[in-house]
Amino acid sequence: MIGGRIVCGLAAALALGLAIPADAQLPVDLPDLPTGRVDDVLRDRIDRTRDQVDELREDVEDTRRETLDTLLRQNPDVLERGPDRSVIVRNQITVLAESRSALGLVLGQGFALVRDRPLPGLGLSLFVLEAPPGLSTRRALDLARRIDPGGLYDFNHIYTRSGHAAALVSAQSAPRHLRVGLVDTGVEPGHPALAGFRVSTRAFHGAAYLPAAHGTAVASLIGGGYLYSADIYGDGPTGGSLDALVAALGWMSEQGVAVVNVSLVGPENRLLERVVSLLLSRGHIVVAAVGNDGPSARPLYPAAYDGVTGVTGIGERGRILPEAGRGDHVDFAAPGAFPRAARASGGYGPVRGTSYAAPLVAAMLASRLDRPDPAAARRALDSLRAEARDAGRRGRDNTYGHGVVGEATFRTAASGN
Repeated sequence: MIGGRIVCGLAAALALGLAIPADAQLPVDLPDLPTGRVDDVLRDRIDRTRDQVDELREDVEDTRRETLDTLLRQNPDVLERGPDRSVIVRNQITVLAESRSALGLVLGQGFALVRDRPLPGLGLSLFVLEAPPGLSTRRALDLARRIDPGGLYDFNHIYTRSGHAAALVSAQSAPRHLRVGLVDTGVEPGHPALAGFRVSTRAFHGAAYLPAAHGTAVASLIGGGYLYSADIYGDGPTGGSLDALVAALGWMSEQGVAVVNVSLVGPENRLLERVVSLLLSRGHIVVAAVGNDGPSARPLYPAAYDGVTGVTGIGERGRILPEAGRGDHVDFAAPGAFPRAARASGGYGPVRGTSYAAPLVAAMLASRLDRPDPAAARRALDSLRAEARDAGRRGRDNTYGHGVVGEATFRTAASGN
């Protein structure tokens, strides 16, 4: 019986991945035991569990890739593949400048001005340029950078939503004074889940502001208060473009919205990095989902930019979602899988993804910061770090960041109250 208990203890240690020192002394003599067989059984079980996690991660990662691939297949005339499997708007590049006059050299080499998006809150404008005839998008970008090496040029990237938006989460209680910016799809202001909001809306892709499931679900988790909703998707294949995203962030700065939630992911982009940096330097907090491409995926943006508050998601038992991104850009973990949510078509259903963890963190920070201010923003972030429940490895880690926040909101949503 003693030997059986010790074998069980060894098995538990192996299952937990605990290291047993080679010179460790056991309190009793043991008969010869089939330890190799125990090892094999445990390894088989661990390997099967890892395989299941990898399959779930790959399924979620494939879903985002399939979304982008479908966009490409359906719209080859306006979209194309960019570097690192990104998707870009065909024949378009973007530039950030103080005025149109700064583009003189480039416009004189065959580039045409498509759009001018003033960013009055940042003292800049974003310009969308069409490539010269006969020149590919990649070569056009290289040419513009050679002509104007001091300018800030990049592709017009497409950014995707970071979560599964099959449902709309019932609203939670929140202070009425909260002011939160939401860069996403449009939201449905008349939905019962958003009864606690005053909503200011603006379209940045096309003329019409279009409510959609993802933005409404994300908004409902903020809980209430004053919501500034920027629809960067609208209707059309180029929804979620870099120029719409940057213009929406500029609007948030113009409106003095201190905390901005961005539950979107995509590639690194020089213009996006500059605008985010400007917002942070002026005392805004940008909260972004880290994405659902799995623990070994490359960092996604804007969450991975320095200073952005990157948020990952946990499940019902407080464990990290297997599909959630990892890395040193993870700052907080919050609930990202809600088993009970109100669907737009009636009834209830689940939502899942880091998209739904980010707004919980945004709401908590907005309760600490009502206007842009660098010192106050630092205090708000320090306060939330102090409140976070440590998880994973002791101290900050690449899985949970500083720890878990927002669990009370999860319990309320899960109970349906």
